[in-house]
Amino acid sequence: MSLTLPNSIWSSEDLKELISNLKLYSKWLASYSIKQRVSGGENQPIAPPSLSALATSMLGGLHDRHNLTQASVDKLISDLEAIDVVAPRIHFTFAAAPSNGLKRTFVSWCRDNLSHDILVSFSFNATILGGMVVRYGSHIFDWSIRRQILANRAKFPETLRHV
Repeated sequence: MSLTLPNSIWSSEDLKELISNLKLYSKWLASYSIKQRVSGGENQPIAPPSLSALATSMLGGLHDRHNLTQASVDKLISDLEAIDVVAPRIHFTFAAAPSNGLKRTFVSWCRDNLSHDILVSFSFNATILGGMVVRYGSHIFDWSIRRQILANRAKFPETLRHV
């Protein structure tokens, strides 16, 4: 499978939304093809469904590389579903909601350094106070300020006295 995820697909939810859009198009294409064969092309064309910009772009790219057929659209869908099943996942938790710029930076770094098809998700939890917690597979890396405070519980009051 040589399909690479677009940079705008970050998470499993983004990927599922894209797949859903492409399935909608595939269903329309099958219906349209049947109507064209039955009527001999005499009926007025039926407008395709409204798709996301990304789905439209991927279908356009598919049309540029191959003839846009039911089989090529279904192959694209099955390739994306395969990526959803096997792609590694990483989750970042921050103390505040991350900006889109920060998300893009993290996704870019993960795709450059970990895996080209990694799916990245983000959340925030104010109780970590600062820093971040990263979950990758069965590993959890806790670089939160809360963990540091709890790990050095005895030194914390002394540190506060010097502030």
